[in-house]
Amino acid sequence: MSINKNKTSYEKIKIGIYQPNISNHNSFDSKLNHINKFLENYDIDLLVLPELYLSFYLSKEEIIQYTHDQIKYFKNNILRLSKKFQCNIVCGYPEIENNKWFNSVLVTGTQNNIIYNHRKTFLAPNLMEQSLFSKGKNFEIFKINNILCSTLICYEFEFPEIVRKLARLGAKLILVPTALVEEFKFVSNEMLKTRAFENQIVMVYANYCGKSECHNFCGNSAIVNEKGEDIIRLGAEEEFAVAEINFESQVSRRKRLPYFKDLTKFEV
Repeated sequence: MSINKNKTSYEKIKIGIYQPNISNHNSFDSKLNHINKFLENYDIDLLVLPELYLSFYLSKEEIIQYTHDQIKYFKNNILRLSKKFQCNIVCGYPEIENNKWFNSVLVTGTQNNIIYNHRKTFLAPNLMEQSLFSKGKNFEIFKINNILCSTLICYEFEFPEIVRKLARLGAKLILVPTALVEEFKFVSNEMLKTRAFENQIVMVYANYCGKSECHNFCGNSAIVNEKGEDIIRLGAEEEFAVAEINFESQVSRRKRLPYFKDLTKFEV
C-alpha cells in the first residue's frame, strides 16, 4: 500500500455560539447554568459568549454594582467549566484593577488557565462605556487547538485596519463578543462578511437579542467563513448553535486571492 506523503492535514475546530436574551438570566447562577448545559450536551472545542456576559451589557449604574469578589467568583467558575468539559471559553466581563474598570474578554484554556485577557482598546462612542471604562493597550495573537486566533470586542472590529493587521500577523480566526443594537444591524449583516472576505479569515460574532431599559439588541450572531459566507446566522431570539470549521478552504482561498502579497507593492 502506498502512502501519499504530500497529503496535507488541516485544522478543524468545533465552535458554539450563544445569543442570550438581555432580559433573561440576570443571576450568576443562571448564566453559569446555561454554559454548563451547553457543554454537557454538545462536544465543542470553543464557546463564544457576548460582550460583558458576566454583567450583561446594561447601564453604568447596574454594572458597577458588581464587586471584585463577585467578578472573581464568576471567572473562577468559567475556568472550572472550561477544564471540566475541556472547552475553551471566550467570555466578556467587567474587569476591575487598581480602581479602574475595563471592558474585557477572558479566553480560557482547558487546564484551569487563562490564555489571554483582552481589554477593549477602542471604546464604543456611548455614554456608558466612555464614562465607565478605561482603555486597553494592545491586541494579541494566541492559539486554540493550534489555530492562530485573536479577539476583538464589538466596536473594535469595525476598524478595517485592526482586522487587517491581525490577519497579516497570521490570525485565522477572530472572535468578537459584541452588544450590537438594531440601529447598527448593518454591521452584523454586511460589514462582518466584508471583514471576513477581505482578510480571508473566519469570524465569530456573538451578540445579544431582546430589549433592556437602554438598548434594543438585534441578535444576528454569526459565524462567517473566509469567503464571506454565513456558516451560522442566528435570528432575533435567544439561541445556541454549533458549527465545525475546517480551515482547508482558507488555505486555498489565500492562494487564489493573494491580497496580502499584492498589498506589499503599495506599502511605503
